[in-house]
Amino acid sequence: MADAIFAGRVVVANQQNWRERIELNRYPPFIHLYDLGDRHFSTFEVTTVWKGDVTAITYVIHPLAQPDVGYSFRQGEEYIVYAKKFYGGFSTTACYRNNLLSAAGEDLLAFGDGKLPISNPSSMPELTHRLTILFLFLALIGWTFLALWRRYGVQKS
Repeated sequence: MADAIFAGRVVVANQQNWRERIELNRYPPFIHLYDLGDRHFSTFEVTTVWKGDVTAITYVIHPLAQPDVGYSFRQGEEYIVYAKKFYGGFSTTACYRNNLLSAAGEDLLAFGDGKLPISNPSSMPELTHRLTILFLFLALIGWTFLALWRRYGVQKS
């Protein structure tokens, strides 16, 4: 039932600033605001993957304050995490088989060795793309200013 099953160490636990997410879209109304409710997120340094496309550093969104479905991760601990895809990341609850890695012997025996996570994509191509767009925008402004200067020049009285 899970989209991803992985093992990893919690780098950042139970952050509370995941209240809203803005997403841009090419269809009207172009800007979408999603309210994710009272959810927290934890960031994992993934060591082993058994299911899904999981990057080496990934985050998991989870309810914290709700009884029966809330789940709290502890920073520095290693867990086996069962998660569903959710807004570009993953989501989990207490209903899944999440557990400390040291207590997940039955699961580890059933899954076998697993595989390494996907390396996180570099932000360098995105930076190059943004700098190219900025350069073209500045060149357009400069060209417009130069064209106006040539047309109207300095007004003499």
